[in-house]
Amino acid sequence: MRVRGRLTGAGLVITAAAMVTGLGATAASAQPADTVGTKAEAQNVTVHAISDAYIRSVPSTGGADWGEVRFGEDWDAICFTEGGNASLGGRQSNIWVQLDQWGPSNGYVTELALRDGHANLPPC
Repeated sequence: MRVRGRLTGAGLVITAAAMVTGLGATAASAQPADTVGTKAEAQNVTVHAISDAYIRSVPSTGGADWGEVRFGEDWDAICFTEGGNASLGGRQSNIWVQLDQWGPSNGYVTELALRDGHANLPPC
């Protein structure tokens, strides 16, 4: 007797029953319940401010001012994106780093204010 590569009829019913009764383990069920959907899943990168700069609502100097990073501070960063041009200390860049503020919204800071810019961050 030869077994086919796909499930049909009774095989599909048995597989579905196994999944419903918990015989089919999934990656989500293998994790502790308290870490699913929490900060523990974030893959943040620590960035270090080398200059004071505004945290903006959007990646542009035209975005609302939501606060600021200060020289010497470390922040959790999520990703980088292109946006409006910014200038700082005679340098210019259109790359913005999204900071993880663990609130309802995350702000953006120009990479010019950070020691390594957007190094080690994934694109947004």
